[in-house]
Amino acid sequence: MKRHWKAYCVSLFLSCFVVILASCQGDSEEAGTPTTAINVGDLIPDFTLAGSNGNSFSSSSLKGQVYILNFFDTGCPDCRQELQVLQQIFDKYEGMVPLLNVPRSQTKEEIQSYWDQANLTLPYYIPNDKNLYYKFASRTIPRTYVVDSDGIVHAAFADSPVADYDTLDGLLEQLLENAPDNKGTVRLSMKLRVPGAPFKAGSLLNNESVITKLDIWFFESDTKAFYSKAEIENFQRAEISTDGYYDITYSFYDLKIPVGVYDIFTIANYYDHSIDSIKTEEELLNWKDCQTYKVGMGANIPDEGAVMTNRATSLLGIDLVPYKNHYYELKVELERVMAKLQIGVKTNSFVLRHEAEQYATINITNYKLVNLNACYYLFQHVDNLPEFKERTSFVMPDNFREYTDAGQEYVVDPLFYEKRPNSVDMASCAKRYVSWYGDFNTDNFASMPSAGYFGNVYILENTSFRSSQKNGYSPGIVFKAAVSPVSVNIYDSRTDNVTGETRPGFWPDVIYLYNFKFYGSLKAINLDSGMTLNEVDNYTDADLMAKGIKRCVFNMGVYETYYTYWIQHRQKESEMGPMKYGIIRNNHYVLSVDDVTGLGYSVITPDVMRDNYPNSFTDVKVSVTP
Repeated sequence: MKRHWKAYCVSLFLSCFVVILASCQGDSEEAGTPTTAINVGDLIPDFTLAGSNGNSFSSSSLKGQVYILNFFDTGCPDCRQELQVLQQIFDKYEGMVPLLNVPRSQTKEEIQSYWDQANLTLPYYIPNDKNLYYKFASRTIPRTYVVDSDGIVHAAFADSPVADYDTLDGLLEQLLENAPDNKGTVRLSMKLRVPGAPFKAGSLLNNESVITKLDIWFFESDTKAFYSKAEIENFQRAEISTDGYYDITYSFYDLKIPVGVYDIFTIANYYDHSIDSIKTEEELLNWKDCQTYKVGMGANIPDEGAVMTNRATSLLGIDLVPYKNHYYELKVELERVMAKLQIGVKTNSFVLRHEAEQYATINITNYKLVNLNACYYLFQHVDNLPEFKERTSFVMPDNFREYTDAGQEYVVDPLFYEKRPNSVDMASCAKRYVSWYGDFNTDNFASMPSAGYFGNVYILENTSFRSSQKNGYSPGIVFKAAVSPVSVNIYDSRTDNVTGETRPGFWPDVIYLYNFKFYGSLKAINLDSGMTLNEVDNYTDADLMAKGIKRCVFNMGVYETYYTYWIQHRQKESEMGPMKYGIIRNNHYVLSVDDVTGLGYSVITPDVMRDNYPNSFTDVKVSVTP
């Protein structure tokens, strides 16, 4: 019995050896029979392959390209050794040199099983003609053919020895260098960074960093003439940074561009095709300089993602010549056109006191942003503003340079120079702004979230000359609040006296605040103060303010008052100071109303910003975290 078992083992070993040998050598041949039908110098025969993704292509589509054709069997040890070499070649030349790995007779399922086991990522193809291998050879595998751009076999390898990396790499370098239609390849990696936006629970909104489409414009750097435009819509989301900021990297491959020196502009998530006829770099910049943004702000990022661009100076004069026939990783730093603003309140009710005595509570219920730009620079402009001089000429790259906070450069909006004192009539500003303050109305207010929560708004950048801001050119936020007086002093005609009334049902529709007390009429103020106000005259808020009086009007069940927080530059000697709170593209701000120290206004008028503008928002205290 033991003897039979030993004989069986020997027989099994010899059978396995024969199988392995057969897989590497093919059917046995008589001595002297040629093993190669295609030799070096021969024209490659026509063939058609189906990729692992189901797409088919023919050898004719490879005309003008250098490529490698490899026949293998996953049961062959030499093939397995060579497949590892070819994986290295694929990693280096992906997108430049097609690598066609074709099984001699195996099925897709058998190949994929081995690919998964061996962690291979190089592509494989199934021949439409099951006898394709025999057009090249009658026996032995692996078979590897290096084909030049004319379709001629430049080199051929079998199993003795198998092709090694250094040999294949050297052959490809030589063929690519001498190819008549030689193209370099740009491997584009995109990086989106939202500055100053550390990770917070729930703060990364849906679609905030989504890239669904990228237009890449190539212009010849010396002539500024348009060369090519690529539209990319398939991306691989590669990584999220671990440094606490929203760094998300997207990547794609196989974008080919002839070697040269280029100015490159990228626009993400932009779906307007009306500029496809652009022929020069200047045309692109001029056409794209000022684009209408429908509402100036938005509560959410659209499903296709926010519009983003690279900084115009970051990709000028990109020299691809030294990288001929190699990968060049083009890193694109994208930034959103809009800034992210989160608005909230420290507490749901603010108490108004005078000398420790409470006279009202304020509940901020709504907010509305005013004087937002109707236009934006897709590729930002930077200017030097030491003494508010006239506009400098915008010449590339001078006014498309990196902004440095240490200098006097400033990112300006498209209407910056038009928003100057005495330069335009205030009435003409309506066409320049979304929700212009001069035509302010009480519609379209957003609800203020409860304390501890924030509303999210995305806004265009907006700036103006510091000296013009008090005249209404600056952007701002109007807060609407409900006023709840502790008591209202009512004139009693029966006694000709003023008495305090704590029951809201007995208060009139218009009440007045004077000397930290609420009154139900101007007559009541006259009796208490000794003033002689015209009790039937239609005073404006400004008229009443001159007499130390503020007014509240009952509307929709509450007494309303309004506060305006102007977004201003800090004052410096003669320079443009930094923004107190600046709506700057791509940045993230958290704005919180921390305190309310007085009553606001019953209506909003265009010119409420006073000359001493640093104190023009003393009634509402706001803190901003960039």
